[in-house]
Amino acid sequence: MNKNYVVIMLFNKEYDKILLVKRNKKPYKDCWNGIGGKIEEGETPIAAARRECMEETNISMNNPKLLVTYVYPEDNPMNSNTRLNVIYDSVNETSVDDNEEGHYEWKNIDFVMDANDKAIAGLSNLNQFVKEILDLENIKKFYE
Repeated sequence: MNKNYVVIMLFNKEYDKILLVKRNKKPYKDCWNGIGGKIEEGETPIAAARRECMEETNISMNNPKLLVTYVYPEDNPMNSNTRLNVIYDSVNETSVDDNEEGHYEWKNIDFVMDANDKAIAGLSNLNQFVKEILDLENIKKFYE
């Protein structure tokens, strides 16, 4: 059985802050993570990102883009048959109320750049996502 998820890297317009949630539940309880969740049957990763972002933060995504889809090997005991779609966008920075998912804060980009920070969810992948997105956006801005 395949498991499909989205994780959303939601930046402010200046790309110097990212909206993170300090999770209330497993996996990564009490760790900072991107917004996200399961992709529903028949839903595209972009549609799932728009829905999850609205449900969790009440923020409407402007122009979500798929950065990468990770496909974990079948024999990986933790993530067998899992697809993780990394989506990003930039929006106006607005406050987000805490909810059952956790506590939301706009964090400076530097916050996620420490790959050894145990308060950040995952295997230091958030900082890798941010680096790749900033590279892509800088290249794009360079040509505009």
